[in-house]
Amino acid sequence: MNAPLLQVRNLRVALRGRREPVVDAITFDLAAGTCLALIGASGSGKSLTSSALIGVLPPGASVSGSITFAGEELVNATAAVWQRTRHRGIGMVWQDSQASLHPLRRVGAQLVEALRHAGVARSERRRRARALLSEVGIDAPERRLTQFPHELSGGQRQRVLIALALAGDPRLLIADEATSALDSTIRLQIVKLLDRVRRQRGLALLFVSHDLALVRHHADRVAVLDTGRIVECADTEAVFAAPLHPQTRALLKAAVPVLPPALANAAEITPLLLVKGLSASYRTTRFWGPARARRSALRDIELRLDSGRSLAVVGESGSGKSTLLRCLVGLHTPDAGHLVLSGVTYPLPLSDPAPLRGPLQLVFQDPGASLDPLWRVADLVAEPLRLTRKAIPQDQQRQQVAALLEQVGLDPALASCYPHALSGGQRQRVAIARALAAQPEALLLDEATSALDAVVQQQILALLRQLQRERGLALLFVTHDLDLVAAAADDVGVLWQGALVEYGPVGEIFARPRHTHTRDLLAAVGREARSVQEL
Repeated sequence: MNAPLLQVRNLRVALRGRREPVVDAITFDLAAGTCLALIGASGSGKSLTSSALIGVLPPGASVSGSITFAGEELVNATAAVWQRTRHRGIGMVWQDSQASLHPLRRVGAQLVEALRHAGVARSERRRRARALLSEVGIDAPERRLTQFPHELSGGQRQRVLIALALAGDPRLLIADEATSALDSTIRLQIVKLLDRVRRQRGLALLFVSHDLALVRHHADRVAVLDTGRIVECADTEAVFAAPLHPQTRALLKAAVPVLPPALANAAEITPLLLVKGLSASYRTTRFWGPARARRSALRDIELRLDSGRSLAVVGESGSGKSTLLRCLVGLHTPDAGHLVLSGVTYPLPLSDPAPLRGPLQLVFQDPGASLDPLWRVADLVAEPLRLTRKAIPQDQQRQQVAALLEQVGLDPALASCYPHALSGGQRQRVAIARALAAQPEALLLDEATSALDAVVQQQILALLRQLQRERGLALLFVTHDLDLVAAAADDVGVLWQGALVEYGPVGEIFARPRHTHTRDLLAAVGREARSVQEL
């Protein structure tokens, strides 16, 4: 019997300043042509484990144990060995395609550079780059080579990352949360692409994910991490059918959506925000030369957000979901329409969006990017207090920051920490506390749980429900997670190519979808049309 392509034995990763190792005694094998999924709660060590396998760890990290790839030991290997392994042995597909691709370099230039490092002859690089884009399912590859990353959709950028990872003809592919920021249809397409590439090339695939539905349908084996250790590792069906460890059972339980609370009496519902005839577009410009035609992003959007209720807006990548939120808080200038907020009408475009930014507070998808890394938590949460109440004394400010942190379930002692010292779930709680500091009437959540594992997602949803009850907040979710919609929303709107094609109560829309795109979204997550109680 042939030896596994990758053998990991007692892998241990310690970080400077931490008494306990963050990854400890990790042991597993991975054979060519098979897929192993790493799952676990936020902070369990999934990403650090995958980063250790390619020798990319934070400064001051120490590694011990054994990583044997294709018969070669990598722990304590020379820089030349690691460079050869990364360029021609192990390919990495990162989570955030927008951050992973150079924004000022064309797609073709980035692919050509990867092929150069892989040793491809100069005369062959352009042809190979075009072939790689075709292999990962990108249309018009010759034209895409000349484009910049911002000109591509999220799904297209993720495909470019896969092409870059394949440039060195690797034998092992690591996908680190490569689908977490994508909508359900694109997420399924990307996983099917990884499956196809794995089978056609005979690759081993290490799939790091918190999406248990994808793991169940596409992984051969599953390893469950908890506080840096593998607590369960077995065939996928065995793990899902009869989980042995409490952490595995907790992850599976958290992946089951909780039903939304009973709807309030219609007579008691007060409209907080009405969106009427909202249209928006983007001017598509180059870095040089004349502007090209405007591209429509939203067309005649009509929405109603009620106090104390939750509205979800769903749709595939590029449908206009995030643009809608940006228009509501003045981060993007709409072309036409008007808003009615608490009975006051605001014609669009607004000359001054300031009146909307207090009542409507936006919580972004990635708190690691939206929170200033050079500010402490106390300063981040206190900034809205200073902007809205300029004469607040320092001691009162500290008290209010501590109260806000407690309200979102954080220890006030974390006020002295920087964002990088917190877990993903803790950073998102800080982002919510910062939004609450402005005393809003509604929270606008732009994919605010997509980068979190199932357990932390449920914790954040429970927090939002609690805040909604205590403060009477309205919640507007922009999401691609239909489980979240079933669990947290009263109403849902479906965006497709900038138009709102369905809108109404979640139970009705999910049970009897009228538009083809709604049916496609439900089918992409393995569901036929069903009532919300069955979801």
